[in-house]
This record gives sequence, structure tokens and C-alpha cells, in this order.
Amino acid sequence: MAALPSQRRTWLRRGLNVVAVTTGIIGGLYLLAQFTLSKFNEMQERLLRDRVARENLRRRFLQNQEDCNFTIMALLPTLSAQIFKEMDVEATRQELKQVIEGAKDTPAPASAPAPASAPAPPADAPETHGAPQPPTEAAQEAPAAEPRGGLDRLSEAPPPPISSEARLPAVGKPAAPPTDEERRHTKLRLWNEIKLQSFARTFTTLYTLVFLALQTHIQLNIIGRRAYLVALESQARRDQQQRLAEPLDDEKHRITLHDESDLQLGSQLLADAEDAGSALLDQDTEKKYLTSSYWFLHRGWRTVAERVQHAMHAEVGDMPLRTILTYHHFQGVVERIRERLEGSPDESASRERAKRTPSFLAPHGFRNLLLPERAEDECAMLASAGAVAPGVSPDEALTPQLRVLLDETKDFIDSPDFARVFAVSCDRVFELLMHHLAPSFGVQAVPDDLLHSAADARHRARALAAEKPLELARLLPLVALQAQVAFNTSPNEYVETITESRELRAFSVLTYTAWGSELAP
Repeated sequence: MAALPSQRRTWLRRGLNVVAVTTGIIGGLYLLAQFTLSKFNEMQERLLRDRVARENLRRRFLQNQEDCNFTIMALLPTLSAQIFKEMDVEATRQELKQVIEGAKDTPAPASAPAPASAPAPPADAPETHGAPQPPTEAAQEAPAAEPRGGLDRLSEAPPPPISSEARLPAVGKPAAPPTDEERRHTKLRLWNEIKLQSFARTFTTLYTLVFLALQTHIQLNIIGRRAYLVALESQARRDQQQRLAEPLDDEKHRITLHDESDLQLGSQLLADAEDAGSALLDQDTEKKYLTSSYWFLHRGWRTVAERVQHAMHAEVGDMPLRTILTYHHFQGVVERIRERLEGSPDESASRERAKRTPSFLAPHGFRNLLLPERAEDECAMLASAGAVAPGVSPDEALTPQLRVLLDETKDFIDSPDFARVFAVSCDRVFELLMHHLAPSFGVQAVPDDLLHSAADARHRARALAAEKPLELARLLPLVALQAQVAFNTSPNEYVETITESRELRAFSVLTYTAWGSELAP
């Protein structure tokens, strides 16, 4: 009987062990399930935060690119007014038209000399004011035909006395009309000006469009990046305040759009902004920074125009106006001009050309074209643009925040990525130029969807060609017209072909997401 309690105790002990193990297993499985569920919910929240953050960043970036396109179109009239004034092809053509019409209207010279007792000069001869005219027969017979009485003679006032210093007036000679040789030289000079101005204006227009687009994208993406980081920091602070204000029971049911890493990013941004003034921009600094495009709009483009004109004189200055060109030959002319300005445009050398700075267009880099080098010039630029009062010292005008922005912009301009995007953008705008001029040569133009998709677009257009020759003189108005198209059309194909390139979009992404400059210690 004594063994039964011992067996029961053993059985009960075993039962309790089984229950304990079972309970532990069930509890562990429950805790594991809760932990897995919490991690799953946390992963879902993180994915949602990442998706919302990426969508917010994407939306802001796309809006920033639209602002870039709008700004480019708003600045085009400033450039076009100056370029068309300096290279007024239409005014030169009108002057040539007047010379040609004047040659047609000039009467032929008389074959025999006029007699000494010639009658009065013809009506179209210039007047000789103050010169004594020879009396005609009608004037000599006038006193006899109309005798005047003594009373009439007495009623006339006596003439004034003649001064001892009076001199007979000099006989005025009419300006001699230009000779045929002079008119021929004038027409040749005007034709040569039209030739050089037509090419120079169009090439200057295309290059300035590329420079303006790249500078605008750099500036607005730098400003947009700082605005995005400041907005991110502000949202993280609001999320933290809302999290602290809500009851603890609702904490598990709330999904935040920013976590602690966002708050740390924003806090670090604020600390760096307070120390170096690199992220939070006041309105005055932003205005001054955006005003820096004044340098290229009023100074830099003139440097580009001068270098383009030098290339035109060297390449087409001696080309006769009656030169017969085909599409293939004209394409070669364009490539040779670009080679003088940018380097070799061959497809095999495109990578090397993109890696180095163009030797003629910007022998010392692109920076001096887009921004001034010296602090005095920067201060004068801001004063000329109305951003600062005249006479302000450079130390007062160039604040630390503005200095950081200008230096960062110069770093982007000096980067190999800028040279690469510049080379690709030039390729695209000159392909579009040839695309517009191809029908004039009887060449079937490359379809728009294939214009920039294949590397052999020029060879494909050449294969589709049924080329017809065209005189250079007849081609000049077509070339000059493309400057009008590039500046005055809307929607603007030339601007769109630059801004829609993958290289410029990638360059804008790099500029917009360069967080290191704001978060560096």
C-alpha cells in the first residue's frame, strides 16, 4: 500500500512535466508567432515608408525637371534678343535687296555731252541750293513779256546792302552714283556677311541652348535637393511630435511615414545647416544664386559667339556662294565646323571627345563661360542683375551660403559628367538640325522615333537619300531660319531634344541626390 503513493507521485510528476513542456512549447510557439507577426508588420511598414518616400522623391524630382524646362523657355527671349541683334541676317539681306534694286533703278549715262546753253536740269537731278543757275530763254523773255510800270518799281523795297565779307556760294555737286564695280563689291561683301552670319547665328544658338539647359538643370536641382531635405526633416519632426502625443494603446495601430533614421537625417541636416549654412537657404541667398545665370545670358554667350565666328571664317569664309552641296557634303561641312569647336565628332572617337574638354569652344574649361572666376566679377554680376546694391563689397554680397552654392556649381561644371552630357546634347541638337534640313536636299528625313535611337542615324538617312544638289546661296536662308525655330517655336523641339536625353536625366539625378555636400561633417 505504501508503494501506491510513490507511483502516483511519479505519475503526477511525469504528467506535470508533460504539461509544463507542452505549455512551454505552446507559449514559445505563440511568442514566436507574435514576434514573427510584429516583424512582418514592421517590414510592411518599412516597405510602405520606403514606397511613400520614393514616390515623394520621384514626384519632387519630376516637378523640379518641369521647373527646369519652364525656366529655360522663360530665359530664351533674353538670349534671342541679343543674338538676333548682333547677327541680324534679315537686316543684311534687306540691305542687299536695296543695293540690287538701286542698281536696277539707276538710269544709264547719256551718250553725248550736253551743250553749254542747256536747258534747266531734269526733275530727278539733286537740287543745288544757293548755286546761281544759268538764265534760260524763258527767263530772258520774261521782262519783255510783262513790262512793269514805274509805280510798281517804286513800290518795291530796295535790296539790302552787300556786305564786304560776302562770298559767292560754292556750286554744289550732286553725289556721284556708285559705279558698277562698287556695287559689285558691295553685293559680294553683303553676301559674304549673310553667309557667315547665317552659319554663326544658328551654331551660336544651338550651343547656347545646350549651355543654358545644363546650367539651369544644375542650379534648380541643387536648390530642389536642399528643399527636399528640409521638407524631410520637417516631416520627421512632425511625426515624432505626433508619436509622443498619441496614447500608447494606439501605437501599434499607427503607421508612420518616417522612422528614427529620417529624424536623425533631418537633425544632422539642421546641425550642418547651422554650422555651415549649406542646406537651409534664405530667400535672399536663393535669389542671388539663381541670378548667377546673368553671367552667361549677358557675357558668356558672347564668348561662345566669338569662337563660333572664328570657326566660321576658317571653314566657310572662302567657300563660294555658287558652291553646289549635297546632303552628304553639307553634313561634312557641319562636322568639320564642330570638329574645330568641340573636337573630333566621329562615332569612333565620341567617347574620347566626351571625356576631354573641347579644345576650341572652351580651351580653359566651361566654367568661365557659365560663371565668373573672380569674386570681384561675381559681385559685379550680382549688382548688374539687381540682386545687390551697387558698390557693395564682395564680402558682404557673397555670403557663406552663396559661396557654398557657387563652389558646388563650379564643381559640377568641371566634372567629366558635364563634358559627357554636353557632347551628347550637341550631338542631338545637330542631328535635329540635319533632320530639319534634309527635305531641302530631297532626303527622306529619319523618323522621330529613330532619330536618337541608333548610332548610325546619319548613315540611315544617307541610305534613304535621293539627294539633289543645292547651291550654298539658296541654303543660307534655310540655315538662318533654324535659329528662329530654336528660339521662337512652342513646343520647342530643340529644347525638348536636350532635356529628354537619358544622359541629362542621369546627370540631374546625380545632382539632386548628392546628399554628401549637406551631410558632411
